[in-house]
Amino acid sequence: ANGAVISHLAEKLNNETTERAINPVTPVSTGVVRGSILPQYVSLKKYNDSQDLIPRLSHKLDRTLFSPGVHYLQDPRTHFTNFDASLLSIPHLNELNMDKISNFIPSSRDTKLLDISKDLNSNKTGKHSVNFFSSTSSMTGVLTKFHKFLSGNRPINTGNFSKVFPSQTTFTSTIDVPTSLVVTPKDEDATTFSIDADRSTDSEITLSVLGNALELMLTKKPKEFNKYLKSSKLEPEADKSAYHYAKIGKFLIRSQLDAFHQNLPGRGTFDIKTRAVCAIRFDLAHTDYYPTNYEIVRTHGLFESFERELFDAARIVMFKYGLQARLGNMDGIFMAFHNIKKFLGFQYLPLSEIDNIYFGDISDEFTRYGENVLVKTGSDYNKKGGTNTDDKSNKAGVSNQEFLSNIVNDIGNHFQTKREALSTYVANKELRFSMKLLENLMDVILKDTGGVPFRMIFKKMKGKKAAGIESREDEIFDDSSPFNEKSSDGRMVVIVNTLTPEELAELQMLSNEKIEKSKILLKNSQDEKMSTTARIKFFSKYASEFKGKFFRLNKQILKNSKSNGGFFGYEINIQHFFNDKPSSDKYPMPSVDILEDKKYKWDIKYSVNKINEEADLVYLFNKFVSNIGYSAFRSSESDANVDVYTDDGYVQIDENASELQNITRAYSARALKRKSLKVKK
Repeated sequence: ANGAVISHLAEKLNNETTERAINPVTPVSTGVVRGSILPQYVSLKKYNDSQDLIPRLSHKLDRTLFSPGVHYLQDPRTHFTNFDASLLSIPHLNELNMDKISNFIPSSRDTKLLDISKDLNSNKTGKHSVNFFSSTSSMTGVLTKFHKFLSGNRPINTGNFSKVFPSQTTFTSTIDVPTSLVVTPKDEDATTFSIDADRSTDSEITLSVLGNALELMLTKKPKEFNKYLKSSKLEPEADKSAYHYAKIGKFLIRSQLDAFHQNLPGRGTFDIKTRAVCAIRFDLAHTDYYPTNYEIVRTHGLFESFERELFDAARIVMFKYGLQARLGNMDGIFMAFHNIKKFLGFQYLPLSEIDNIYFGDISDEFTRYGENVLVKTGSDYNKKGGTNTDDKSNKAGVSNQEFLSNIVNDIGNHFQTKREALSTYVANKELRFSMKLLENLMDVILKDTGGVPFRMIFKKMKGKKAAGIESREDEIFDDSSPFNEKSSDGRMVVIVNTLTPEELAELQMLSNEKIEKSKILLKNSQDEKMSTTARIKFFSKYASEFKGKFFRLNKQILKNSKSNGGFFGYEINIQHFFNDKPSSDKYPMPSVDILEDKKYKWDIKYSVNKINEEADLVYLFNKFVSNIGYSAFRSSESDANVDVYTDDGYVQIDENASELQNITRAYSARALKRKSLKVKK
């Protein structure tokens, strides 16, 4: 049955043809989002939880907050432990009493969010009224899509990494997988809606389940954390989450506050992110069967290094980390690296540092060591028969004196240059542009859906392919942009399906089922005594069953929304304007003048077009759903269940695995071998 559903989607995707209408899309909303009147970020102090409820880092880990760079849990050379030795052993999930650990509460089931929205909307002035409420974790997926859209797929600035990594890079292809959100009316008038991420498609639930327990390890003393173990007869303190609430335009946003330190700037809060090493993240199917021993033993380098983990995080997830910190009015991110068996090290990243990775200077005009930047002047030059050249320009295009003065005056903040300060400015501004564009889009969708629950699937589509290579997308959106000069690469496309109460319940049930199954997956992946055959049997059965349920449900949603008149599609086009002039830059970015010049303008023209033909909608729906499905679920036909470890402790090549997977497995085997060697004193 599963194969039949997948074949149906593939057939629809590849073979569907239709007569093309004169106007495949129709403009339904156009306008200008003025940078000078964007919705403000408002922290709702009246509703925020007390700082007393926010956890603090334990094990003296707080010293990492004020010491830039990486911090090893255990020195790889001497094996000296820099923090509490209890962090060298992560308990098996079977040992944890998960009933004592608080779970994530979706926005749609958060009664306090609903109460706050009602309170805000009861204000007669309407100054802080809202139409939507959500959580940061639900919003970051779609906001990452908007970043790629608004920035023109701006490269990631990795110029500060060592030479084994490129100075620029891009997001991984997983970022391009469509993002699915479920919107549910929460009042009788259908004027207030919850927005939840569709967690049935979350590919990292297994690791996030463990993450809740790991955060407790980092914020509780060992004696207190042990109360969360099944072996303990003592009851732990109530594990109640603390939240911050903020408003941006018509959106109310809830942020969970992971930790607090009174000496950090602002509110003193920061996020905790537990990050599994690359050997796990890039080889999930195999490490489910064969737990990795991969470790971090160096600061820099291509493998077994903190630098590798940060580079991968920058390409995959760090932008979302930054969004969560920004939406929650936090100072930064505390990253804890682990291999499921033990913690390996820690690093604190202020939000400004994350901003510089995604909005920093990506030019190649950096000065290298040993390279002269000043032209020779004065007596040194005259000795060689030259003349004084103070008026000549150096590499930077200015005189020597002006170059030195620029160094002295290049202060955008007490700890930032002007260019670095611009990165933070643009990051804040882009978030507000994104929220306003999303708000305008939601107004259009609500008129079409009529106040019933619906699901939105967002995808940032690429621009036109090379000349002579036409695609179905080119046919649908050909010349649909109202802007002659496009300032961004591609367009944002949104597919909307209304949901029946039964479909909404089934989506939620599928999400809950995936969470419960993921707990079992995690237990099995930690269990080294479990036979390989038993693991493979469970994982294969789980993957096959879940993928089948996912595709069958989406086939049903498509059928019902078509027959009910609740099937819609939209594209968004934008163009940046700086000081009333259209930007032709590949990666639109204001100059540093915007930091001080109050007259400097940054506006975005936009157009929302409605897709007219049902055949086009079906094509896009099938493409998006297939993309999500094959990315979210590990294939039951995968050849990852091959034992590559030999009896003598070595590893054999797996022809079905990628180069990266084979290499990280070899490093895992080496870590085991290294473990057997004693430290010489």
